[in-house]
Parts: sequence; structure tokens; C-alpha cells
Amino acid sequence: MTDARAPEERTEKPEPAATDEGDVSDARPPEESIATPEPAATDEGDVTDAPAPEEPVATPEPAATDEGHVTDAPAPEEPVATPEPAATEAIVEHEDKTGDDDAVERDDEPVPVVAEPEVRRSRRRIAVAAAVLAIALVAAGGVLVWRVLTPNPRSVAQEYFGRLAAGDATGALRTIDKASLAADLPTAAPLLSDAALRDPALRPQDMSINKVTEAGDTATMEVQYRAGGSTVTQTLKAQRQGRRYLLEAPLVRLVIPGTGAARVTVNGIDVDPAKGGPAFPGAFAVAVEGTVLFNARTAQAVPGPAGAATVNLGAPSLSADGQAKADAAIKAALELCAKQHFEPQPTCPEIDLFQRGDFVPVEPPADAEPVEIPAGATVTMLAADIKVALAKAPACTYTVDAGERVAFTCADGVAHWDMKLVRQDDGTTVATNAGDTPVAPKGHVELTSDGQLKVSFA
Repeated sequence: MTDARAPEERTEKPEPAATDEGDVSDARPPEESIATPEPAATDEGDVTDAPAPEEPVATPEPAATDEGHVTDAPAPEEPVATPEPAATEAIVEHEDKTGDDDAVERDDEPVPVVAEPEVRRSRRRIAVAAAVLAIALVAAGGVLVWRVLTPNPRSVAQEYFGRLAAGDATGALRTIDKASLAADLPTAAPLLSDAALRDPALRPQDMSINKVTEAGDTATMEVQYRAGGSTVTQTLKAQRQGRRYLLEAPLVRLVIPGTGAARVTVNGIDVDPAKGGPAFPGAFAVAVEGTVLFNARTAQAVPGPAGAATVNLGAPSLSADGQAKADAAIKAALELCAKQHFEPQPTCPEIDLFQRGDFVPVEPPADAEPVEIPAGATVTMLAADIKVALAKAPACTYTVDAGERVAFTCADGVAHWDMKLVRQDDGTTVATNAGDTPVAPKGHVELTSDGQLKVSFA
């Protein structure tokens, strides 16, 4: 039997045909919804089973043959009214034009039969869902396109601090506007390097953006991060350039006062404190090396909101070795001044060695009569031979001033002096005298650039 799929016009059902042996083949009475074609007769007279339709249909009782036996027929089922077949999207839909039922046959699988109202409702639901989905995709695509095409200043701040947290100095510098970077950089910038970011504890971590203010192509951001155990709030500026933002002057200025000529390192890198070189945001471990006078000092600093980090090292303290060296320097200076009779000032302290009465009177009394020296008389001239030495070095106390300068106040020092009056013609000693004079100088000790101690008396 050929496969006929839902013919447009209904065909008439043929009468049952008789076999050669006189058997009558089964004939299917018409049903309300689907007509089943009659079975074909075989050569032996038996009736072949007809392909079972997809929906169960009523089957007539088997007919008796001339030999008195009954041929097998498919078991009849209760008549069921089958709804009019409707085509799916993959099958051509046929409408009932004659009012009779359509017969549908398939070779392999049964054709799904769905009620037409349900199909139409399903199609409407699919159409509505597709429309909603299309609108959602268009909206999402619009947002996505807007986000891709519109630069966000937050992105450059996140990239900048992300690079710093990873210790990538080169990547962090790429987020900064070149003109701004050139203005900030001195001839040397040792802190803008991977070496300065070597310690992860000093790098900025856990950065968050608290506030963003945009005015035209300029954005101001308030960011917060942690570094060196401190929470830091800092203000950044970004300028839009084409499809991205670049940071403007995001570097930190270091202020390191009171270091003098001592060696200074920041995060293990040698720096010149006088230049206040730029650095990346984060924490700064500052170390001032000990000198001839002072103990070593260390401090840690973080930037303020304005982007400057002032390092508070505290006042330097005189080391035990430094105090011993200062005592020795003061004593040496006083010994030299004593040899020069404590002259001149202010190179030497002002000390009155001789009091009235310490000298042998050589001048005539004020009421003495002038003496006329006869012609040819010999006049003997006397000279004073004075020797001064530091008999006892004073004890000094020290107060540290700014830089490498230390103030001192000394007491209980003694200078011993010896004086002789000697005839100039023959060197005969005419008179002698001796005494001690207190020495209590004041002044400063400071370290020079060549590492020497310089003593200045007030």
C-alpha cells in the first residue's frame, strides 16, 4: 500500500473483495473521525492485518469462511472520536474541505496529532516569548555596547592599584598620562621601580573606590586601601583620552626632614632626602643610618589625602660612641685654644686668664716724677713669658638640634697658666706668677660632609 499523507479530497471506500477460496476479507466500517482502508486479500484466502492507525478505531467482528473457520483480525477497540489531524511545523497542514475525515498514513513513525486550537495557542506563546527575548537581547546589547564604548574612570584606578599590588611598576606607569609623568619625574626616580615594591606588606592592597565625581572629561576619585597595617585614603584624578582614562599626577611626594648627611633608604632603596623624589602609593619604610654622633633611626609613613607622605623620624639621639667622640673633640679644641691664650674669638671661648694683681707691676706709679734718662744710659726691657694649658677638661652636656648639630654646655674645666717676667737683654727672670682659671665653654658640635666633627664656641 502506498503512503498517502492527508489527501485534500476524501476517497470513497471500496467494497470488500472475495478471495479464490470464497473467503471474505474483513471490511472496516466507517468511523466518525478517520476511515481505515480495507485489508488486501492474499492468495491463501486469509485476510492480512491492516496497519494499526495512530489513534485506536473500532474494528468489525470477524467474518466466517466457507470451511467454517474464522480468520484472525486485529482486536477491536472501543470507538474513539479522533480530533481532526493538524500538521506540525515540519508537516503540511490540511484542512477538511469536504466535511469527511482525512486519512493519514506513514511508513515508519506515527504522525503526531495535535488539536488545532492548542497549536495556535502554542504558536502565540512562542511568538510572545520570542518578542520578549528579542527585546531583552536588544536592551542587554545596548547596555553592553554602551559600557564598551563609554570609558569608565574606575577602570584605570583599579588597573593602577592592581599593578602595584602585584609589584608591577612598569604596568602601573602605563596608566599615567605621559605629560603628567614627565612633569613629576626628576632626573632619577629610584622609587618608581619593581625593587621599591619588593615587600608585599608595603604595597597597596584591598583598594576600593569610595566616590567618583565627573566633570566633563575629568574624573576625581576618592580611593581607600591598606598598606603597612594602615588604612589610607587618597584622592586621584583621571583625564579622558579617547576611549580610556589616564591618571594625572597619582604619585606620592616624600618629605624626610632632619637627616643631615646620613645615608637614607626608603623600602631598601638609597634616596636623596633633599629631592623628595616621587613614589608609588603604599607604605614607606624609612631608615636613617647611624653616624659618628647619632644612633640609627627608622620610621614608617603613608600618604595623606593630598598625596604627600611626611616622615616623622623624631629627634636624633646621641649615641654613647658619639658622646665620647664629642667630648674628645671639645677637649682637643680647648687645648688648642689654651696654647693661643684662648684667642681669637669666636674660634676660642672667651676666658679671662689673668686678674688684676696677677701681674708684676712694671708700670711706674701715677704720681711718680718723670725721670730723665741720661744720655748713654742703658735701658733694660722686660718681657712676659706666659704659658697656658688645659689642666682639666670640662664635663659637657648635650642637646640635639636639627640635622647633625648638637649643642653643648660645659662646666668644671680648668686652665692653668704660668707667667714670667724676663729681661730682654740677658733673659734673666725678674718675676714669676701662676694660677688657674675656670673653663666653662658653650657651643655646638656638628658633623661635616667629610665625616669629621667641627666644634664651634659661643
